[in-house]
Amino acid sequence: MDLKLSHYAIAVHNLEAAVETYSKFFGLKEAGTIHNEWGGFDAVELGYSGERTLLLMSPTDPNNNISKQMKLRSTDANPHGEGFHVAVFQSDDPRAAGQEIEKNGAKVIDSGTDYIIVHPMATHFVLWEVQPTRKPHDPNIDFKFSHIGIAVNDLEAATKTYTSIFPLVQEPAKWSSEEGKFNVAPISLNGRQVTTLIEPQADDAPVRRLMQSRTDEFNPHGEGFYMAIWTSKDPAALAERVSNAGGKVISTGDPSGRFLIHPSSTHGILMEIAPARE
Repeated sequence: MDLKLSHYAIAVHNLEAAVETYSKFFGLKEAGTIHNEWGGFDAVELGYSGERTLLLMSPTDPNNNISKQMKLRSTDANPHGEGFHVAVFQSDDPRAAGQEIEKNGAKVIDSGTDYIIVHPMATHFVLWEVQPTRKPHDPNIDFKFSHIGIAVNDLEAATKTYTSIFPLVQEPAKWSSEEGKFNVAPISLNGRQVTTLIEPQADDAPVRRLMQSRTDEFNPHGEGFYMAIWTSKDPAALAERVSNAGGKVISTGDPSGRFLIHPSSTHGILMEIAPARE
């Protein structure tokens, strides 16, 4: 199966404000706009040299899935329910990839255009799309999307799901965090990490608390997107830039300079910035 991790999309209340946030924090530039009548949303593509590194989406239909998810996610701290919407693979033949994914046991939805949708109930409540191959990212840029973290209730079951449905492998080695109270299974594609599956070890673990806040009859464990991981050649300089621009930076104390950005600063997305590997 021909797949490559591409980007993710964020559901936002105000496109203009979200574009300004990601521009002043990270220097991302507008690479294109979209009006999708079928999907009921407007969107802005962000990148550095015309590629799509991130997609910001704002619903135009108050009754579509994006609007419904935002209403369900709405809290006092996040009144508009902004946050993660979809993660995207690229493929030279999305329909052929979709047929294989469906054969492997996932529910696949044909968009009627040039991409397919993998139903989130098959993938521990993360919505995935497979879209046509696009212009590659500039390899020389400082700030790059790496992968996403997914909160799961059963690490072994989730690992089996992702390595069965998609052509992924569980590597590098699993590890645990005593401080964060979670277990981790990195999942990779052709040597590049695609996702980190994160299983809380205790009820008072931060990951578990988030999961408990979003349980419902369809998702009894509150599984789903947890964080987006990006890399930078100079995390310390980027942390200073984000902080000076008004972002809430959380130090991890890691000598490498790895840091977090609070989701209240990034339209509902917890971000981890790690040092780029040479």
